[in-house]
Amino acid sequence: MNLNRKSKVIILYHSGAGSTKTIAEVFYETLSKEFICELNAINLVYNYDKLIEYDLLIIGFPTYHCEPSQSIMDFIGNLPKFTKVKNAFIFTTYGLFSGNTERIFIKLCKEKNIDVCGSNAYKAPATDGVLLFPPLKFMFKYGKNVSKKVKNDEELIRNLIMNKNKTSSYKPRFKLYTILNYPNKKLGQKYKHKLTIIEDQCIGCNKCINACIRDCWRQENNSRIWEIQNCEFCFKCVHQCITSAIILSKMTHKKSKLNNSFYKKLKHQLLEEIQLNKKC
Repeated sequence: MNLNRKSKVIILYHSGAGSTKTIAEVFYETLSKEFICELNAINLVYNYDKLIEYDLLIIGFPTYHCEPSQSIMDFIGNLPKFTKVKNAFIFTTYGLFSGNTERIFIKLCKEKNIDVCGSNAYKAPATDGVLLFPPLKFMFKYGKNVSKKVKNDEELIRNLIMNKNKTSSYKPRFKLYTILNYPNKKLGQKYKHKLTIIEDQCIGCNKCINACIRDCWRQENNSRIWEIQNCEFCFKCVHQCITSAIILSKMTHKKSKLNNSFYKKLKHQLLEEIQLNKKC
């Protein structure tokens, strides 16, 4: 009997188009072979009581403008404080820069009595960049070292679950470049893209409405209406629309989309690379 099977792990994630979800699924597929493992996409209405029963929390989320996504900050903000210290590993995905995202989120976790014992940032497809800029290859890929980083983090997670090499009060170093990036960050947060629907291409599947945890889409008569006030511009609706009816502008209509098929291929590639790294 494998005694590790008594250890319970939950992987919680918020994902936009799918970069963070893909990494979360990779962790799930590998760790569930050894531990009791559950994979959950977060929601802003969540049963937090169930988290008490897990030995380790793995929390993943995207970086937007060098900060954790608003949805994961809302999620942790609504989380009641644990009465006993809960151990966690966190990870974030980013397009260009991760900034001090890990440090920001670790501070939020500490307020909830969550001890983050390890973290990492993985360079991922740029969900905004592929829509706004010319088709550059690196924007459609995970970073070249991501598979090695994930493999190493799996080993760290195993040690955390088995209470080995636990690092209390862990905090990544402060990244100085974020000071220089501050004007760009504020500009990015202030400038709001405008999403529109090409009505004659919309088939009324309501995928945009059902998939948005921030309730940014609603149906009005036979039209789908976008509500900007709650939007964090993850562009999930743009990338996942099966008819490409949701656009930022006419120039982005024909751009390649990071849809489920796209991420399925990347997930398979990551799993193969991780397996090869384990054999080396």
